Amino acid sequence: MASSPAPDGGSPSRTASLARWQICVAALLLWALCCAVMLWLFRNGLTTLEFRDPDDAMRLQQVRDWLHGQTFRDVSQHRVNPPAGGPMHWSRIVDMPIAALILMLQPLLGPVRAELAACALVSLLLLGGLTATVFLAARRAAGGLFVPMLAVVLLLTTPTILVQFTPFRIDHHGWQIWMAAVALCGALDARRLRGGVTAGLALAVWLQISSEALPYAALFAGAFALRTWFDRREAARIAAYAVTLGGGALLLLLLLRGPGAVLARYCDGLSAAYIWPLLAFALAMPLALRLIGATTVRRRFMATAAAGGAAAGVFLLSGGACLSGDPFKALGPVAYRLWYLQVKEGRPIWEQGLLMAGIILLPAVMGLASTIVAAWRAPEREARDRWIVIALLLAGALAVAILVLRAMSVAHVLALPGTAWLLLATFQHIQGWSRAVARILVTASVAILLTPAGLCGAWILIASGAAEKEQPETVNCRTAALLAPLRALPRSTLFAPLDLGPDILVRTGHSVIGTAHHRNATGINAVIDGFTQPPDKALTTIMRLNGGKGPDYLLTCNDMNEIKHYRADFPQGLAAALKRDKPPRWLRPVPSKGPLRIYKVIAQPATKASATPFMQ
Repeated sequence: MASSPAPDGGSPSRTASLARWQICVAALLLWALCCAVMLWLFRNGLTTLEFRDPDDAMRLQQVRDWLHGQTFRDVSQHRVNPPAGGPMHWSRIVDMPIAALILMLQPLLGPVRAELAACALVSLLLLGGLTATVFLAARRAAGGLFVPMLAVVLLLTTPTILVQFTPFRIDHHGWQIWMAAVALCGALDARRLRGGVTAGLALAVWLQISSEALPYAALFAGAFALRTWFDRREAARIAAYAVTLGGGALLLLLLLRGPGAVLARYCDGLSAAYIWPLLAFALAMPLALRLIGATTVRRRFMATAAAGGAAAGVFLLSGGACLSGDPFKALGPVAYRLWYLQVKEGRPIWEQGLLMAGIILLPAVMGLASTIVAAWRAPEREARDRWIVIALLLAGALAVAILVLRAMSVAHVLALPGTAWLLLATFQHIQGWSRAVARILVTASVAILLTPAGLCGAWILIASGAAEKEQPETVNCRTAALLAPLRALPRSTLFAPLDLGPDILVRTGHSVIGTAHHRNATGINAVIDGFTQPPDKALTTIMRLNGGKGPDYLLTCNDMNEIKHYRADFPQGLAAALKRDKPPRWLRPVPSKGPLRIYKVIAQPATKASATPFMQ
């Protein structure tokens, strides 16, 4: 049967192809517009390289060290806690695009501007990858072009997602969100084998970047297993997922960490504690499906349960200390309370204020409700199954976000297809109304209030009065201008607040004792003890550092929240004494302007706490 001509005289297939290209171009333009707006909003950083988070500064330092000769597999920070160095668990995967941009731009812009440009652009390029991935995921979920396009619009206007893709946000959080979206695409792929491989690769990369991928790896495995029970054809997806996840994780671990990494046990990253259970899952899943069979629901249930049981059993045997719970408690009670528990992004929803709790929940709950309605209204089983998978994954991601604040962006991304579907369905229903004024007003109201940005904005207006107001830092002590006096000092080892450490490394040639990176437990505890102990006892603690020579200078910034916590909990400690402008005799103030206070440590290594200081 011949196809009917398109309204413009062309064939329907040609018209559909043109519409797809137009939608793709529109999505690209929206991404470019979003990038331009964010570059304008963060334009001050284009000249001074201001990072929102110390982790971003540390990431740049890690890239610099690599480009200046540090080996590929050595990710330690050798200017932290010298001479031992500060161990790190970060991945070169995140470093690679930053380093590549710097190397490509350096001949054109010079080394300083190349760094600035790379730090400004790499997160925006990741956002471009996420935009394309969300478009594809929404199209696989809903079909057509309007829901995917609306999902892109929602993505590029959702602050809780965009906050991880702003210029100079070069740490790993954007990668985690992108890998979650890639895995979602694999879960929705009509070609089951390809979909399992896609999801497995995404989770393998994510696991190499951060152990925070572990619950999501289990979540996708559970969703695929459930689909397999009800649809025999889905066995291909879960088998491909298991093999790719385990094999990909092992291969990346060997390439990025070396052969010894498969025997070392760390609870904060991919290591022997997790790689062997993943390999057990990779081997057991296809073997169980083959031996037990996939002809009935019971057999498929037994096969997937056997593979899951194999992974759990190996974890019980190989997990060691990782079975015991929170690995951060090994820091010690004072460091755990004054440092780890103060990192709000890693804490559960019940430790957040009312305002933040609503921001975490509302977009995800809205997306979950929308996804359930989409599944209920789906015209055929295949479409309904796709929406059910999204709902399962989103419900699991929401549970993770309730336990860990920084996971909310993943949940909000998974909520986008369902929210876009509901918005489009609502708009289409409103267009059938006869009264134009009502159509316009209600459409505008829906567009504002039922989007993630609108929901969060409305909640901020409602809850801001009742929410607890934290005392913000009155001055950002990490800026280039405030740290400029440090460049006048001879190259030294500095005893400084943990949150100042990464910016000191990036902006000066100095070394520091500690940064807020937990594998350097020795440095973290030394900094906290030094600032919280009484001055005489703090001297003994401080002079044990730097190979027994002690640091050359001590820094403090009274406006930092970190220092405020030290003073509040230990009013007789060194930080409180410095706030009262009563430094001990072993600290000599160095003249400086601004809130940064610099002191020369004038005690000799053999000096006891009661010794008389000498003058230089």
